[in-house]
Amino acid sequence: MTGALASLGHLNIFALALASIAGSIAGACLAYVIGWYGGARLLRGAAARLRIDTRKTQLLEKWFHRAGARMIFLSRIIPYIRPFSCFPAGIARMPFRRFFAAAASGSVVWCVGMLAIGWNLGPRWRLALYLMQRYTVLAVVVIVLLAVGYFLVKMTIKRRLDARLREMPGSALDAGGQNDHDLLEV
Repeated sequence: MTGALASLGHLNIFALALASIAGSIAGACLAYVIGWYGGARLLRGAAARLRIDTRKTQLLEKWFHRAGARMIFLSRIIPYIRPFSCFPAGIARMPFRRFFAAAASGSVVWCVGMLAIGWNLGPRWRLALYLMQRYTVLAVVVIVLLAVGYFLVKMTIKRRLDARLREMPGSALDAGGQNDHDLLEV
């Protein structure tokens, strides 16, 4: 809503942009540092309590090294995920320069976008506030349902693949070995 105040002449849009971008980047860097210094221990402890195989957490860390910069950039422009997205970068020991470039880019897009929306709303900012208050819970519910649906579909596909591999004579699962089709696992 600060963009709306700026459009009405109450605040300087450029000062707002600098302050919001600096604050967003500082928060991202703080989360990275917290993840770097204490996150790995917390992650391993939670994984052990939830009985998650350490190989799965190692796979996640490897994936994060490959796709982490894209994930950081995208997460910095997605509401509700923004505050939590930078801890994994620190936990995975992502190189700071790469992290900073991705976090700064995403933060600039988010902050400028939010200020531009507010600026364009101007005196109609109350309508936007009403819409956010009315539909935020619905949006979160839809996102959670989509995530649950994704994981249910993923589990169903994995079970069917496992069943088909067991049916094949001479397969690795038939011989009691490990399957190598864990492409769905991350």
